[in-house]
Amino acid sequence: MRPLARLMTAMVTPYTPDGAVDYAHARRLARHLIAAGNEGVVVTGTTGEAPLLSDDEKERLWAEVKEELGDSATVVAGAGTNDTHHSVALAKRAERAGADAILAVVPYYLRPSQEGIYQHFRAIAESTSLPVIVYNVPSRTGVNATVETLLRIAELPNVAGDKEANGDLAHSAQLIEAAPEFKIWSGNDNDNFPLWCMGAYGAISVTGHIVAGQLRRMLELVTAGQVAEAAAIHRRLVPLTNACFANGNPSTIRYILRRLGFEIGKPRLPIVEPDEALGERVMAEVRKHQLDVPVASG
Repeated sequence: MRPLARLMTAMVTPYTPDGAVDYAHARRLARHLIAAGNEGVVVTGTTGEAPLLSDDEKERLWAEVKEELGDSATVVAGAGTNDTHHSVALAKRAERAGADAILAVVPYYLRPSQEGIYQHFRAIAESTSLPVIVYNVPSRTGVNATVETLLRIAELPNVAGDKEANGDLAHSAQLIEAAPEFKIWSGNDNDNFPLWCMGAYGAISVTGHIVAGQLRRMLELVTAGQVAEAAAIHRRLVPLTNACFANGNPSTIRYILRRLGFEIGKPRLPIVEPDEALGERVMAEVRKHQLDVPVASG
């Protein structure tokens, strides 16, 4: 199994002014994210508005971004839904598109049992030769994959790890202690530092759109045992992280990117951008930080 990137950003999906997917700009954005310090990207995750994209749009995005980045970075395809058969079909399309791995979310809305969660991931893993990353995000799915369930899933041959976004550090500590080879990517940017200090592998970030360089430095410092220096970066970034979620995700990060000059278009409904007052408060915080891209003072 090819090593997967430690620091990845869940990339937004750019649109043209008429609302079509802008594949050319997706290529440019992916290339920028890698140049800024990311080692990989997740394409058509939640931040990429996966539920609002057709299967054909997803497959083309995976193929175009992978063609753009080649072997220089990890390209993970957001290929999970709450329908196991649909997820299997998307996994096969991701493999055909050349993706390096699959991110598959715990089934949402239906709130399956722990056995149902296990069987869902077993079916996906058995359908593809690609590494599979579980995405555990109960705030969006309505159900939490327990430590016991994740340890069962970890035994499946090509399950590489877990994007952990349940906000429960004790849960993650138990998982890392029981299966230290099972990779954990932080799925909440404010949890990056504590999870890395406990031994988590990396992060699948939202703020990596604009501060990947600082996130990468923080990860390097933690890995080198320079925890105090890493903690200083973490503390400095917390207000920015909060601002990036002020109107939910992906609404806010899309707004920030557009204000920074990225021509990504408006989100698809039902996602809407922050109103003017909130948008200005967000940008006031953004302007306080050293970003991977220039930011206007006005």
